[in-house]
Amino acid sequence: MILPANVMRQCEDLAQLLGTVCSPYLRTCETSRSAYFEAMHSEIKVALTAIEEAARLKCESLLPTDGQHSIFAIPLIGFDEGQWFAVGRYDAPPSDLSRKLLRVAVEANRRQHQIDFQGHAILSAECDLERSQHERAWLRQLNAQRAIRKKAVGQQSRQAIESLRNLIDAEAIAIYLYADRESVNHGLESAISGKSNWSMDDVRLLLQRLDKPCCGGSVVLNGLEYTLHNGVVHSCVVVPLGEADPIGFVVALNRTAARNKKMHRSLDAFNAGDAELLHEVAGYLSADGYSNAHLLESEQLVLGTLRAMSNAIEARDPYTHGHSERVGNVGYQIALRLQLSEISCQEIYLAGVLHDIGKIGIPDNVLLKPGRLEPEEFAIIQKHPEIGHRILEELGKLKFALPGVLYHHERVDGGGYPHSLVGDEIPLMARILAVSDAYDAMTSSRVYRNAMGQKRAVEILRSGMDSQWDSDAVLACVDYIEEISAEPTSESPKSKQTDWRQVSQALRVMQL
Repeated sequence: MILPANVMRQCEDLAQLLGTVCSPYLRTCETSRSAYFEAMHSEIKVALTAIEEAARLKCESLLPTDGQHSIFAIPLIGFDEGQWFAVGRYDAPPSDLSRKLLRVAVEANRRQHQIDFQGHAILSAECDLERSQHERAWLRQLNAQRAIRKKAVGQQSRQAIESLRNLIDAEAIAIYLYADRESVNHGLESAISGKSNWSMDDVRLLLQRLDKPCCGGSVVLNGLEYTLHNGVVHSCVVVPLGEADPIGFVVALNRTAARNKKMHRSLDAFNAGDAELLHEVAGYLSADGYSNAHLLESEQLVLGTLRAMSNAIEARDPYTHGHSERVGNVGYQIALRLQLSEISCQEIYLAGVLHDIGKIGIPDNVLLKPGRLEPEEFAIIQKHPEIGHRILEELGKLKFALPGVLYHHERVDGGGYPHSLVGDEIPLMARILAVSDAYDAMTSSRVYRNAMGQKRAVEILRSGMDSQWDSDAVLACVDYIEEISAEPTSESPKSKQTDWRQVSQALRVMQL
């Protein structure tokens, strides 16, 4: 028989107070007689009588034996109270002194138990407070993430369930979505977090065995023995995902037997508090999913607008075909080397894709003229930045590109158009795109001239530093050119069409 630690400790404390051996005895277990009373021999009958008297009176009992000894029985406090007793023998008959000593020992044992109980209550309160603080911190983090759009759909969801898994000591937490509920329209995807081998098939099989909760409800089960493909489920929590009709469930599997260092006990069962936290994350996931779906829809709308604009200008001007994409790419590389933020780099890339959109409004006889333009024709072509500005300013989500579209033909010495801005009056986006645009123009073939080499283009860019172009942007561009020239398999590629996957990625980074 395995003795409870509380019983053993009380017997040891009483033995020290009384100066004699104290043996534990469980009234409901016959085997305890042979286990603990072997040394008493003929005095067992007296001991059993003392135990019954102590149980009836609910206090200590002291009885004489046939010889010059006495047997005592003391009810133990706490575990299985009224069933466990400490039994021992005095080598003297009962006396007032021995009875007083028993009462003192019993009172000391009672007070020690109270102290232990209060200490345990304090530790339990400390643990609950610590858990509450961790939960509040987790909820604050979850609420803060609601306003943050990550680069990849589903990344926030996986982060949320992983942080919750650590908080409630679960072996795994899964987001399980019904395949037939058009979950793609909710911006979520099935996922599982944890270091174990659990799979979505395991989660599906578990849900098939359970009475699944309706919206607002939950299922908390402990003491299970459900064998699945990749392990055995001993405990779980299931909450629905969705507002009215569930589109799936959030499932926590197996509370790990995490040892509470303060209270010296294992916490291996889920509880209602864990279910509440799963409800919190389910609500967060629903909101995040709808936000993802809305952002993806908005992204597709912007992407469609960009496609339409790009196709329109490329259909009219063969030279522009691929030029805008290359200007955007080189502009992005310049921005990277100027250590701009990723969002700023992507804005410059998309502004490069759009920089010549105003050419839609230029007449064909000017735009498509194979030879050099007359002064009056050049004056017409110079209007394309302002035309592009007017087009984009009506599209709220593309307003970030306005400085690049309007000012990419300005010169730092004030000799550019349309507003003859000087130096830092020109937005940085436009200064970068001016260099990118010039580099691609020089290295691209036209009807009236062939493309020049990179070396010559670099010489021209350097010669125009601080007069035509911003020196920092030129140096960053030259650094990029030299870098790609040094790569044996790389040749400054001339794309023939816009890379819409890259455009889509830029829109996602910019949260458009």
